[in-house]
Amino acid sequence: VAGNPRPEGRNDASGGVRTPNWCTLGAMVDKDKLAEARRRAEARDYGATARLARELLEQSPDDVVTLDLLGYALYFLGQLEEAESVCRRTLELSPEHAYAFKGLGLCLAKRGRIDDGVTALERAIALKPKWFDPYWDLSVSLVEARRYGAVFEVLRRAREALPDRATEWDKMEKHARAAGARAR
Repeated sequence: VAGNPRPEGRNDASGGVRTPNWCTLGAMVDKDKLAEARRRAEARDYGATARLARELLEQSPDDVVTLDLLGYALYFLGQLEEAESVCRRTLELSPEHAYAFKGLGLCLAKRGRIDDGVTALERAIALKPKWFDPYWDLSVSLVEARRYGAVFEVLRRAREALPDRATEWDKMEKHARAAGARAR
């Protein structure tokens, strides 16, 4: 949910949404309204993003891309319970949807269910091991939970999977070490 406002599903030529496992879900949504919702998300106008996503879902309630945008907006609006529900709905429609597992993990971790959050974020990593966002979000969640040893293990795996992002991993490690030192 946090991170990229452009979920990984995309509209296909048949008028449905193609998710990463290439199943087609829902009908084509209004492309202009979807583009506007994405622009609003990128501009951090989460209220407008949520409103537009809800309007799109009235027309096509099973559209995974729109559900992703709604979950993203709700997370940043602090409506974590509803964002979690949207992620779970997405996973009912597309059980291997890494973006929904990432969002679910963030929601659960923010709501104090860190172990469940870690499990969901690890599932996102397993589904897309070369995707930066779930490693980063898992690291942030673990730092916030003061699980510093676990952060360093995630960063080790992240460096192996995405060595070209070494600068970001180094920054996170420095942050985790500083947070750990302050916690002592």
